[in-house]
Amino acid sequence: MSGFLGTYNVSLDDKGRFNVPAKFRAVLEREYGSHLVVTAMSHYLIVFPQPEWEINRERLKGLDPFDKDDRDKKRKISSRAVECEIKSGKILIPGTHRDIADLDKEVVLVGSFESFEIWSRKKWDEIKDAE
Repeated sequence: MSGFLGTYNVSLDDKGRFNVPAKFRAVLEREYGSHLVVTAMSHYLIVFPQPEWEINRERLKGLDPFDKDDRDKKRKISSRAVECEIKSGKILIPGTHRDIADLDKEVVLVGSFESFEIWSRKKWDEIKDAE
């Protein structure tokens, strides 16, 4: 398994959908299926295939519910998670998630092996140039 690798520039349509690049689509079809979970971080989104989300969900369940940092981390991730599905090669990003990640027309998909990230073009250029 090679997983999600590479960086791709894609465009959001007026409804917040984008075409999944063929290589990412092939990974989803071959290894995972069409059910996804999208969660929002501070400046970007992470897209997990459902089986990978389940692995991470189990890890989150193992956090100490009486530790404030653990509880905050768990709340932040789970409260910002939404189930999505790839349909006709496209993923719809909910408006709330587009707002959190400041997504507009131009976005960047960044492979991260078992998941991939969605960045606004502007934010991605800022962090890419800082490296």
